[in-house]
Amino acid sequence: MGRQGEPGVTLDLNFLKDLTGVLAFAISVISMIYAVVGNRRKDIERRFHEGSKRMDRHDLRLQELAQTVQGMPGKDDMHRLELQLSEIAGDMKAMSATMLGMSQSMARTEKIVGRHEDHLMGDRS
Repeated sequence: MGRQGEPGVTLDLNFLKDLTGVLAFAISVISMIYAVVGNRRKDIERRFHEGSKRMDRHDLRLQELAQTVQGMPGKDDMHRLELQLSEIAGDMKAMSATMLGMSQSMARTEKIVGRHEDHLMGDRS
């Protein structure tokens, strides 16, 4: 080491001491900035990944919905169904009228058979 009176040696040590402090501060600031940027990037990537997965789920749901809608009857199918139901309703009315006529005929036949029975029963007594 040098003598106390030599300013170069003392200046160099002070300069190195100051330089070391500045470098340590600069490294800590750079590390802090890197950590903030790195964490922020990881957060952005995580959020992007979650959003991507959510979009995939929505896409699947839309595909399922499209398939369901394709399987549903359309306007023409519903119109044909309505016509067939109208035809069935007409057939049911015709059957009802026929059944009513048959019922009335059966009532008349039972009435006539009842009279014959009464007549035959009255002759035997």
